[in-house]
Amino acid sequence: MNKLRLYVAAASISAVLAAGVCMAAEQPGTEVEKPKAEHPGKEVEKTKAEHPGKPVTAKFVKKSIKEHVKAQSKATGGVFVIHDDKLDKDWKLKLDKIHDPVRMFEKDGKMIYFTCSDFKSTEGKDVIDIDFWMVPKGDKLEVIDTKIHKVNGEPRYTYEGTEIKKIK
Repeated sequence: MNKLRLYVAAASISAVLAAGVCMAAEQPGTEVEKPKAEHPGKEVEKTKAEHPGKPVTAKFVKKSIKEHVKAQSKATGGVFVIHDDKLDKDWKLKLDKIHDPVRMFEKDGKMIYFTCSDFKSTEGKDVIDIDFWMVPKGDKLEVIDTKIHKVNGEPRYTYEGTEIKKIK
């Protein structure tokens, strides 16, 4: 009988813990939010652009980032260069992948589109996670901010809502 009580108690505790884990959300825009999240906003599926024309889709946002990286890389021999203020160095990078989901949120009356992308260093084995923020401009998206989010998996900041919170 005592073993049965022990099993029932363990199962009850497991169920409560599992429910808590299931309710906590890493991404903003879901039903229950943690105070901090890895990325801001809600997932982009299909939304209308600021002006009449093509709808903004995750595919369109990813294409815009690839075009931005390619354009920025033209002047630097085909590598994407970003300055790292924390390490006081310039990273020379190649785009590896753009993470899913692409996200969006409204801030200061503007619709902001957001992607997180992995880049590989051309000078070693480092992996740099870079976040890009974009806004609609005509029938395109314009990158308005770029930040190094992680170096080799170590985050430099997280989010509370749409605000960046530095990790100490």
